[in-house]
Amino acid sequence: MVRYQRLGLLLLGITFMVVLASWIFLTPRPATLSSATTGDAALAAQVRAAAGDGRGYRGLAVAAINRDRVRFAGLGDSGNPKRPGVDKSTVFEAGSLGKSMTGMLLAELAARKKLRLDVSLQKLLPDMRFGDPALGSATLRDLASHRAGLDLMPANLHIFMRGVELRIMGKDPYRGMTEADVFTAGQNAGSSGTGTFRYSNLGMALAGQTAARVVGQEYEALLRQYVLAPLKMRSTRMVHSDAAVPRNSATGYKANGAHMQHWLTSGYTPAGDIWSTSDDLARLVLAELRNTAPGAEAAVPRFDAADAGKIGLGWYTTRMQGREITWHNGSTGGFASYMGFDRSSHQGVVILSNTDQPVDAIGKSLLGLAPETEYPAHRLSQIVLTVLCSIGAAGPVFFVAWRRFPRKIYHVHFGFSIAFGVTLLFLLRRIGDWLSVPSAVWALGGALLAIGFLLGVSRCPPTDRDQRSDVRTALSAARYEVVLLSLLLLIISVEL
Repeated sequence: MVRYQRLGLLLLGITFMVVLASWIFLTPRPATLSSATTGDAALAAQVRAAAGDGRGYRGLAVAAINRDRVRFAGLGDSGNPKRPGVDKSTVFEAGSLGKSMTGMLLAELAARKKLRLDVSLQKLLPDMRFGDPALGSATLRDLASHRAGLDLMPANLHIFMRGVELRIMGKDPYRGMTEADVFTAGQNAGSSGTGTFRYSNLGMALAGQTAARVVGQEYEALLRQYVLAPLKMRSTRMVHSDAAVPRNSATGYKANGAHMQHWLTSGYTPAGDIWSTSDDLARLVLAELRNTAPGAEAAVPRFDAADAGKIGLGWYTTRMQGREITWHNGSTGGFASYMGFDRSSHQGVVILSNTDQPVDAIGKSLLGLAPETEYPAHRLSQIVLTVLCSIGAAGPVFFVAWRRFPRKIYHVHFGFSIAFGVTLLFLLRRIGDWLSVPSAVWALGGALLAIGFLLGVSRCPPTDRDQRSDVRTALSAARYEVVLLSLLLLIISVEL
């Protein structure tokens, strides 16, 4: 009896240490904007006021333009241990801000008579055979204004699984995709018909790559020659997989604190794989306000863009509180961005962030717009799932521990239930809504799983007889459990 008591105390001590280590090292820690500040102190104070308590943000690089005056501020932490400070030279992933640059490139090439925006894709790409004739009849103008009837991305299992990898593991969903992949996706894509706004990464990527093929140069070279070089945007770049990440680049995170992989150059770069700084993007916005930017036509609002107002080529123009704001935002796995300007007041703003928490509200605030009622950033279903799944991770362990299985069957089900609980907690640590739910809930789930493990060990049935048939029955039942619980994990990863 003493021996078993000592074993119980030992297991209890191990459990306590595991729970304590989990609390210290593994408990989710949402991103928070630190007090570190560089640049214009008054601008930084405005940004902090607009960012509220700063939860969900880690580092922010900001530029504010008022007529010919440009002010810069850096707040928080870049996540780069060698260069933790944030300033106007810190490089961020700018995401879909690249769509505006692609629109400017198309407009500039058209102005220089190097391509025509209103010619069908089938005529521009005579060697391609589009599966849907409606897409073949679409033009570059249709693609760059999201009016070609394309889905956001190709609808296939490969793209879906890349999206799941992004959510669970933080991987770049575009890694390894080439220009040829974009054209293949275009050939196989269906179109709902031209003329109606439908936001599409595939459409903008196809527009940029088609322009490059027609002109006979790579997209990156064209963008640098006709947009970046004239604006002296020397720090704006595409980072290739075989190149070193810039030394002064920020590191990307989810708002809940999970680390994310960088998004590198791919065939989809015209839709938003570009990296930039607040200094460079301020040059672009200032040129737009002065009407000296390449491809000026891109920012002219021409077509309906549903709730966004009007759209030109990659630029939205939305009427807000009696003012017309021309803008675009961006988001990658671990970064968010916003740039916008008001021609009438000659004001502009650039916001770059190294978390995926949207920064649009901060940008609008700096433009002098009053806060508007917006959809909540965290849905009730996300909060409920995060809480229930954290606490429920130990549920299968307690279920098995209280059932009276023969020993060998017990081992199979108990081992599987522990594996499920650990996997679910790992998944929730990366994708749970830890901005709305206290991280202590996750730690509680880990503690319950540890207690369930102790209970299961203590209730392990004694060996009574060799039950090979029972083991086969257990393994057969476990196969169904694996399928069902794997589907549950997949549903949770998509919903959260």
